Amino acid sequence: MTAYLTEYEIRTSLKTLVKQYLENCKDCDQLSEEFVELIRHTLKAKYANYNKETRTIEIGVKEENNNSFYNDIKSYSYSLEDAEKELGKSFDSSAGKDLHFYGKFINGTTQDPASEVVIIK
Repeated sequence: MTAYLTEYEIRTSLKTLVKQYLENCKDCDQLSEEFVELIRHTLKAKYANYNKETRTIEIGVKEENNNSFYNDIKSYSYSLEDAEKELGKSFDSSAGKDLHFYGKFINGTTQDPASEVVIIK
């Protein structure tokens, strides 16, 4: 099935979703699987976890290290408010394949190869 979405609709829907995910995070003290998927894609993270003690979201991003055979994973920690801002900035600057992924994410069809999203500018 084909979905037609504007860039504005996608970005607005994502920001609303993030607020809902963060509210759920505060209530349940954990990140939902969908939110982890969104964080990992948006921030190019290898992992995303919620730290109950500090009430922060911790992510790990692969950083290439020319001096080592293996790449290093650098950890970042965001308060819930900072995570919302960081994700919002990423959504605002997204284009191309990212918008298509986000369109499918909003429609709940990221794993369906038959689904298609048409971005209207």
